[in-house]
Amino acid sequence: MNIRLITEEDVPDFVGCYLEVWRSLKGVLPDIYVDDQIQRATSQEFRSRIIDEASSPASLLLAATMQDETVGLAWGNLREDGSTWLTFLGVKPGHRRRGLGRSLLARFIEESRSRGSDKVSLDTDPRLSPAVRLYEGMGFIAEGTVENQYGLQLVVYSLETA
Repeated sequence: MNIRLITEEDVPDFVGCYLEVWRSLKGVLPDIYVDDQIQRATSQEFRSRIIDEASSPASLLLAATMQDETVGLAWGNLREDGSTWLTFLGVKPGHRRRGLGRSLLARFIEESRSRGSDKVSLDTDPRLSPAVRLYEGMGFIAEGTVENQYGLQLVVYSLETA
């Protein structure tokens, strides 16, 4: 397995992996939420955003690859307050339960720290119990909840990296 920052050439594979992960969440998360994420990710606007972020020093887009296949992603942004926000972490269904998520998250934290970030934060749906176990197992602390635009209560987690 190789984990690296993506380039513009990686965008089609990045988007393909992102879509596969979201499709796997049908029946786990509310359909309207999952369907909206899938619809958004199939737009040219989304692809253009990923291209822009791949070249931005304020963005962290990581891909885990195995035999030239993108099997997992970590995506986030450095914030002006010195923290990093993890927007998305996902592994394709056929590659889960092998430590890829843990490796991606560890590399994301390392990249954040190397860019001067002193904290990594994220939010997740508590129904995603493997994700919750991963974050808590890597030392993230629940700081509260937020409600997203779909009315879902998400748990906010943070990890001090300094």
